[in-house]
Amino acid sequence: MGMAVLICGILGGLCAVMGIITATEVVPAFIGGSVAYNTAAWGGLAVILLLGCIALAVGRGGGEGYE
Repeated sequence: MGMAVLICGILGGLCAVMGIITATEVVPAFIGGSVAYNTAAWGGLAVILLLGCIALAVGRGGGEGYE
């Protein structure tokens, strides 16, 4: 489970960086749409992955102490 937390965290961080890079127009928009839509997509993906990372990290020790 620790490896899944690490992977989700790294991917979420990379998506956040891509969102910032796309918003500052360092790289062009990928899909051919506007920069705002691509930035929102990268930011949304980053939020989902980082929340998943938090959920996986909290869920690791969920049953301890309640036996």
